[in-house]
Amino acid sequence: MAKTPVAPGDARGAPAAEAGAKPPAALVLLCCLGAFMAFLDSTIVNVAFPNIAETFDDSDLPTLSWVLNGYNVVIAALLLPAGRAADRLGCRRSFAVGLVLFTLASAVCGAADSAGLLIGARVVQAVGAAILIPTSLALLMPMFPMARRLVAITLWSAAAALAAGIGPGLGGILAEHWTWRAVFLVNIPIGVLALWASRRLTEQRDRSGPTPDILGVVLLAASLGLIALGLVKGPDWEWESGRTLGALAAGALLLVAVALRSARHPAPVIELDLLRSRNALGGNLGSMLFSVTFFAVILNNILFLTTYWHWSLITAGLATTPPPLATAVVARPAARLAEKFGDLPVVVAGCLIYIGGTLLLFWGGGKDPDFVRHWLPGAAVMGTGAGLVWPVLGGVALAGVEPARLATASAANSAFRQLGAVLGTALAVSIVTSSAGDPLGGARNTWWLSISFAASVAVLAALTIRRTEASAAP
Repeated sequence: MAKTPVAPGDARGAPAAEAGAKPPAALVLLCCLGAFMAFLDSTIVNVAFPNIAETFDDSDLPTLSWVLNGYNVVIAALLLPAGRAADRLGCRRSFAVGLVLFTLASAVCGAADSAGLLIGARVVQAVGAAILIPTSLALLMPMFPMARRLVAITLWSAAAALAAGIGPGLGGILAEHWTWRAVFLVNIPIGVLALWASRRLTEQRDRSGPTPDILGVVLLAASLGLIALGLVKGPDWEWESGRTLGALAAGALLLVAVALRSARHPAPVIELDLLRSRNALGGNLGSMLFSVTFFAVILNNILFLTTYWHWSLITAGLATTPPPLATAVVARPAARLAEKFGDLPVVVAGCLIYIGGTLLLFWGGGKDPDFVRHWLPGAAVMGTGAGLVWPVLGGVALAGVEPARLATASAANSAFRQLGAVLGTALAVSIVTSSAGDPLGGARNTWWLSISFAASVAVLAALTIRRTEASAAP
């Protein structure tokens, strides 16, 4: 069995908070800000994507999609290794390194004069984000007594959900009134302020842990990159071509190699033992599949609203805000419903509600542009369904995990979500590219894809999730 780092504050020389102790609000906010910054850039850039494509019109859509997918691929590959490395080097120090990388890379993104430089800077930015995500949670958890550790996870997850919620609207405002470059430059003052405040954090480390599997990280990143490459370039290369099939097959084989290495390595890139229970399997795989539908729809809706309904970036950004905001609002009540009725009924109901909202978008999308009658109802219903599914699946993935492994298990769940984001974005780009000249047809095909994946999550939940007592969802 793979050896895992103990929870922050349990065996690192930094004592956990005493029962009843109130954590410093400023430090809690700082740790949540780390998650906020990382997850904000997973959605805020989507709404600026059409303007980025106009600036670099010498690059095709599949190539530019790596501005989005490069970020998600690197985060998915580095989340767990970054957390393990932080345990050895020190979480506060690693948190500061993540802030520096993220902030400097954001500055380069904002000044990029070529698509290649922008994509490269986004990769570096993703490295910083991959460090910020696990270290921010690891620094936050010891501020709470053991009995309230899931409260810490709830606050951290709420910050991530809020970031996803305001990302499209904020991106639209910045891109419309200034330029798409402002979407990246806005990170600079936030990053500098957070870096200055991070001096107050307590250092935590555990030098006894094994060295992370660097080769496994490289193999996972290559696997995800090849699979995404095959999906986004399939329409150009033709699906039956050797290049497309070769990229997909090579990506699948490398993924198998990652799984085999993870089964033997003491510090694997994928914690396979966290998938041994049916609940953990359903929670993590369900999170991945639901990420496919969620992120595919985010990009699809932006492209549909700007190309078919010809809305401005700010209008399209604000129009795509209701789903993630509804998700954030519904998240906590969803946990209470799961405690009362069980996880499975809430997940299945959420998937059905999400499908209903998608069908409303499908019906209203072909009509004249009308936010109130044809867009808002479907978007709000979709967000409500997602708000029922996301937190409960996260809670299912963490159910039964001992306190010393909550940070690792949470990072693993985030990694599965990022993997789904990679696949969802790649599939949306592939569908839109295949439907060039028919934006309504491309949007409807993506909505059908979303419906099918949401249905698969409901089926997976029915096959894997068992009722747990007092399911606590982050």
